[in-house]
Amino acid sequence: MKSFNEKVSLLLLIIVFLVFNHCVNSKGGYSLRNELNDVARNPDFPLEKWERNLTPVLNGFMHAYQPCVIETDNKEYPYMMWFFGWIEAMCNPGYTGCDAIYVARSKDLDNWEVYCKDRTWDADEQNEKWQPVIHGDPDIKKKYYDSYHCGDPSVVLKDGVYYMAYSATSNVFPETEGYPWSIVCCVMGATSADGIHWKKTDKPLLMAIEDEVFPPAPSPNRIGDFHRPCLLWNEKQNKWDLYFDYINAAVPGMLVSLAENKGGFMSGKFEFVNDLNKPLLSNWPNPEMVCFDSVYYSFSDGSGYEASAPEGKEPSNWQSRQIMVAKSIDGIKWEKLYTISPDPEIDANQIPQTLVCKRDGKWWLYVFYSTQVGWRDNGIDYELFDEGEEYNWFYDEIRYMRQEILN
Repeated sequence: MKSFNEKVSLLLLIIVFLVFNHCVNSKGGYSLRNELNDVARNPDFPLEKWERNLTPVLNGFMHAYQPCVIETDNKEYPYMMWFFGWIEAMCNPGYTGCDAIYVARSKDLDNWEVYCKDRTWDADEQNEKWQPVIHGDPDIKKKYYDSYHCGDPSVVLKDGVYYMAYSATSNVFPETEGYPWSIVCCVMGATSADGIHWKKTDKPLLMAIEDEVFPPAPSPNRIGDFHRPCLLWNEKQNKWDLYFDYINAAVPGMLVSLAENKGGFMSGKFEFVNDLNKPLLSNWPNPEMVCFDSVYYSFSDGSGYEASAPEGKEPSNWQSRQIMVAKSIDGIKWEKLYTISPDPEIDANQIPQTLVCKRDGKWWLYVFYSTQVGWRDNGIDYELFDEGEEYNWFYDEIRYMRQEILN
């Protein structure tokens, strides 16, 4: 049982983590990429062409987000989704760590079933049955960097194997120079034969050198807190690409850079492609990348959107973060394009994740995302928030928007 002070520290950590919170590649294994390339080698996605599905495709949880969706070879349930957060209660009581990753399956992208403790699948929002597939390591001394927060799953299905990169953290430690969140953040990896049972990498895929000692020593010039990964398999160059965001003491904002691995995924030998003092993107938290034959697109939830609030209230800083779009011809040099306003009656759409798939004879780019409770009363009693008086930053629904892929 966590004390009140521990819960307060936890909430502060999660708030900070959220605030600063694929090429020639399909995330899924069932891919008709050659056919897609014939249709659209350099597609365009105008702002006005997005089709919104305002009905949530998954809810019934306390606080969950980062819906990573892929297409698989399963004919009955061709789609799988990994998401994470707090499901029945804060920090998922009964499991080591705090945030945990869950998995769901779908026949049509609109109706989802979540994997359960008894190995069944729940379609009725009975969240007390849901079973996490990845959570904190119980060895808090040896695996301190993977003992608390496990989230932000990014999954690729390649040659019958599921590969995942995910964010992991240590528990909170006393204030230390160079560690703005008082935690160690890193990117971990894992593989699976079925998307349910996972084997983690022995060491992080990305972690700052200073973090190899715990608790860490002061490091005022530190570059680290690597997290929010976007994993891609680069078929043209036969390598793994890993985009991530991070903190650089000398460069303000949430930054994005790229690492690559030309060897085995489980070896964890990812090397930085660019100079971390020269980020590819800034003010670009939660980076998501998708690549077509001749162009990359990136989605984020950076700040800058001019939001409104109910009468008598001031807009929350959370509301300034909405889904943003950027474009690149090489995955290195990026141009920011536009910001997508939130759904009607929703204060913030955040944590975007993409899926490229063919449905009804057309190729589509789907963008899955999470909605914040915000100023709404969604009928759930949140003991942490004064209903109607405070902005509720919990995520209560997973939705998608989509656009046909055309040149």
